Amino acid sequence: MVISLFIKGLLIGCLVSMPVGPLAVLVIQRTANRNFKSGFYSGLGVALTDTLWALIAGFSISYIITFLRQHQSLIQLIGAIILFMLGLSIFLSHPVKAIRKFKQKGTNPFQCFITAILVALSNPLVVLAYIGIFASTNLVFNIHQPSHPLSFLLAFFIGASTWWLILTTVLNFFRHKFNLRILWWFNKISGSLIMLFVLISTILVLINGNPKI
Repeated sequence: MVISLFIKGLLIGCLVSMPVGPLAVLVIQRTANRNFKSGFYSGLGVALTDTLWALIAGFSISYIITFLRQHQSLIQLIGAIILFMLGLSIFLSHPVKAIRKFKQKGTNPFQCFITAILVALSNPLVVLAYIGIFASTNLVFNIHQPSHPLSFLLAFFIGASTWWLILTTVLNFFRHKFNLRILWWFNKISGSLIMLFVLISTILVLINGNPKI
């Protein structure tokens, strides 16, 4: 049972990290504009936050679900503002200034790790996706057998981290081919995609209403 949960954790952790959303754009942008460490540690922050959502979904913690239900609109508003400001910041960033600042201060993996966690925490409703995934795979944590959720969550984090390691390694390998003009356009496009994602999500909520928790 533990081995089965570990394998499931590896696969789910890796697969749920693959879609290119705002957080993936953040990791890609930091790898392209800075270096491997900045991107990878950002990915680790995202992986850790996703593991937290998986923990909540696996145990279906009633208090947290109730809290999310009661404050759903406020949480969505705050999360939308944070993501939009992230997109705007990337859109307005200039690669020349970023490189100068990077050379002066160097990379700060811990800062990248923490900021990625804060951005990932801005959308706690992602726990709904994990509840759906766990329901479809008949995955339920038993609190009386702690080895089961621990093995799954450990594997989930390893799986998610492995994906970010692969992605940032590949990007870093080709990073020297990015000139300043390409980076400038990349910042404009990636920032615009994040802001567009927020706007479309907000419009869909206004039209269809909030998803049921």
